[in-house]
Amino acid sequence: MIEFLRSIPTAIWSVALGSLITFLGVLISNSNNRKRLEIQLNHDAEVKKIERKASIRREVYLSATEELVKANNYLGSLAQIDPTKTNIADGLQGFFISAAKLGLVAEQETGKALNDLMLAYSALFFRLLVKVSLISDSKTEINIINFHYEESQAEIKRILAAMTSQNESGSPDQVVFEALNKSFEFHSNRSKELTDERDQHWKKVNELTSKFAIEVAQEMKAIALLQLPVMVGIRKELDIETDIESYKQQALSSSEKVSKQLDGFISEMENQA
Repeated sequence: MIEFLRSIPTAIWSVALGSLITFLGVLISNSNNRKRLEIQLNHDAEVKKIERKASIRREVYLSATEELVKANNYLGSLAQIDPTKTNIADGLQGFFISAAKLGLVAEQETGKALNDLMLAYSALFFRLLVKVSLISDSKTEINIINFHYEESQAEIKRILAAMTSQNESGSPDQVVFEALNKSFEFHSNRSKELTDERDQHWKKVNELTSKFAIEVAQEMKAIALLQLPVMVGIRKELDIETDIESYKQQALSSSEKVSKQLDGFISEMENQA
């Protein structure tokens, strides 16, 4: 066998060795290409995963931010809502739904800040609900008074028409005219009583609404501080602001300015009360 191998010409060995080296080179190249392809595919998959997560977060976070503004406005307008015609809790459903979605995709720190904010909104809503109930009760009394006042005014118009008819008949019945006159005086006095009673209820409504506005303004100062870590977390996770500490300082500065404005508003409302 050794003699046989020695008898093979060197040129043939060179070709065989070259082919072997080429084959090994192809194997190594293919192996490296496969590894690079796997790395590239894994990288692309990770990038798409990050982009998909960022897209979901962006949509959810922007929606939550919008609903947060709506919730603030809604709490301030509670005193104007008639709970007999509207489910008063519906106005916060959009915020709580968006907050629930945000909680699913947010980081743990942002989620905790959001949970604290939701609890604060819930507690504030129930506290304000008591105030709104008092205002609503007074408005209900006003509606009842209006109904009786309109009835009384209708009677006055009817009596005046009857008295006019008596006068224009040429031979008015004194007994009938006196009876009509007594009815006129009764309903006139009744209308005056109802008007005075209604004015008292409107005065109460205005006082309660003023106190409600003051309380909302005071509560919003505390809510604003709870909103700050949520907004910071959202901006951080969306990579909107790289200098988070600077943003915190700006937000705190803005919050202090708003707080001073609210203090001025509260002071002015209390002076008018």
